[in-house]
Amino acid sequence: MNFHPLIFFIGVLITSVSFSQSNPEFVSLRPIVAAVYMPDAGPEPKVAFLVAHRTGNSLDNIACKELAERGFMALCFNTRFVNNETEVDWEKLALDVKIAVDFARNKPGIEKVVLLGHSGGSPLMSFYQAVAEKGVSFCKGPSKLVECSEELANLVPADGMVYPDAHPGNGVQALHGLNPSLSIVDGQVVVDKALDPFDPDNGFNANGASKYSEEFRNRYYQAQSRAMNAKIAEVEALRDSIETGKHIYPDEDIVLVPFDAQAGAARLDAYDPSIPETMSTSQPRKFLRNDGEIVMQVALSVALPKPHQARVNRTFRGGVKVLTTKSFLSANAVRSTHAMNDIDHCSTNASTNCAVANIEAPTLIAAMGAYNHIRFQELMYENSPAQDKDFIVIEGARHGYTPCTACENNLGQYSNSLKNLFDYIEQWANARF
Repeated sequence: MNFHPLIFFIGVLITSVSFSQSNPEFVSLRPIVAAVYMPDAGPEPKVAFLVAHRTGNSLDNIACKELAERGFMALCFNTRFVNNETEVDWEKLALDVKIAVDFARNKPGIEKVVLLGHSGGSPLMSFYQAVAEKGVSFCKGPSKLVECSEELANLVPADGMVYPDAHPGNGVQALHGLNPSLSIVDGQVVVDKALDPFDPDNGFNANGASKYSEEFRNRYYQAQSRAMNAKIAEVEALRDSIETGKHIYPDEDIVLVPFDAQAGAARLDAYDPSIPETMSTSQPRKFLRNDGEIVMQVALSVALPKPHQARVNRTFRGGVKVLTTKSFLSANAVRSTHAMNDIDHCSTNASTNCAVANIEAPTLIAAMGAYNHIRFQELMYENSPAQDKDFIVIEGARHGYTPCTACENNLGQYSNSLKNLFDYIEQWANARF
């Protein structure tokens, strides 16, 4: 079921009732911890939304509060690897989602379960659902950097999927964060000027929006792929050495990934917001304006450039990932030959794009209009096999759903972004469940 693209978005504004929610119940579901958000008033909810991130603390996630206010049960939970990216064993995370799904389905009155995957929660929730729908064959095979085990057999699929500002996967995020112009030779940093994204000759502007040519972008993306593939080969060799008993440690070892800032300081679109590979839809799509009207248009991100991030890339605290062979290969790597146009998404199980292409449950994808994931989410929508799928862009919304006030030309221009998003999710869920 799809809403007509040219209608005014007023149904929810007229009929929505605020139930609010003031007292979440914290529960231990080892190895996960969860917070149950229920409406304070109104009928008992029949639909439960599950919200989590692979490593982030989600217990007070704004999505659970907003969903409970709209009459749903919301379960915000932390995985076993909360605040611990270094130890992530990606394939085990589906077992954490299973615990949450089973808990929600056993709550009195709950008839439907919907997985909400935002940011790092999008590959997590989509991975669970793809395995639940397709079986363990989805997460196995010689093309996988890391295979799953039979522990993931017989997962119960959710009834629907919601992706508010999903990203394409942790490996792709890591790929886009790599700075291929930097290398370490004899203990010194060596810069390849031809690939340096912070060189004015390549289009960098330290005082505003940069402008990178298509030719430079393509060379940069190809170099990012070469750098990632080389790192994968290095870590696979280390893993093989450990597994064959030839390494100094019999179990694991540290993997350092330099010049790959968590903040994405080497992403070209952090400096050049005009880049079409990520910052806009390829064709007119549903666009939810701040006033609640839905129109069809090419959606262009209003995100601002962040030239100050350039200084983060060479630092240790901001520019080096400290991982293990397991956490790198299972959750922070992906094979590719071009970081935008030729990514082997299914080489990793931590891929939203690969998983969504194998999920048939009703699917809603909502891109935030002031961030840099718009095109990748459009691709998820295009590749989804779901018969019931929807894609919309929320005007002026930052990655965390709130309005990008710094992007506004007029005070309050994007003030309704949070409300509009969750009103739309409410309407979408109530129309189906």
